[in-house]
Amino acid sequence: MRNHGEKIKDMSRSVLPSTGRKAARDDRRIIHGRQRVRGLAAVTAYRRDADPETVTPDVRGTYGPDITQMVQGRRARDKVGPIIRWAEATIAADPVLRSATRAEQVAYFARLMPDSTIGRHAVQHIEQALEWHERRARYQACRPTAPGPHVADMERQLHQILETGLHASLNAGLRRLADTQDVRPRATPMPRRLLLGSHDVEAFAAKMARWPTVRDLVAALAVTGQAPEDPLSEGCGGRNRAAGDGRDEHAGHDGGGRPGGLFHGSCLCRVSLDGDDGAARRW
Repeated sequence: MRNHGEKIKDMSRSVLPSTGRKAARDDRRIIHGRQRVRGLAAVTAYRRDADPETVTPDVRGTYGPDITQMVQGRRARDKVGPIIRWAEATIAADPVLRSATRAEQVAYFARLMPDSTIGRHAVQHIEQALEWHERRARYQACRPTAPGPHVADMERQLHQILETGLHASLNAGLRRLADTQDVRPRATPMPRRLLLGSHDVEAFAAKMARWPTVRDLVAALAVTGQAPEDPLSEGCGGRNRAAGDGRDEHAGHDGGGRPGGLFHGSCLCRVSLDGDDGAARRW
């Protein structure tokens, strides 16, 4: 920090550079322009009325909701990352403040910040961030986790897969599931998570046991040695994985010297002969 003796002042002023300030100025000009047009139309109608003494033109400001929405949109684009990280670090470093309620934490930062528009603005962002963290903690505390039997069964099956040398087949199937999944609107997609090795079994099972397709894939490989409905289970790659060696084929030929299914790097592909010149074609 450049001015270490003025840490609080610098943190409060760090919120000011909003990324939406230019758009907010444009919106404000449009809102005021519309209000001036409405006021001019009201005055014109008043002057043209046959009995102006009985009519009162409505020239009061009716743009309050528009201004409020504009201010909220600009405030949502404030650069709040530094001050929120500083507030979280301050709370984590103080056991008394960490055990205090959210209202007490907000009051603590309100005492630190200057009693000005800038300081109150910064405190509002801190309060919103603490409220969001509190709601997320409550949600995660009551969120149902993956059932214990599923996690335990997946750990046991993953150890079997590693012992039989089907690690490459498992990761290939996981890539295929991640690439071909059908994600419904507002649904959480399955992460592209691979098994890194024996040291990653517990973490992998805890994260991926909630997905039925992953459970089916792991169970099929552990029991039969082949992925369910795997189009690459035939050919050289499929034969080797069914035999239990788990090698990824890069030669592109099966046992009879013909092109077959293969895994090339991290992508799942098929190779065939295109024309008489024997050029390889992937899709």
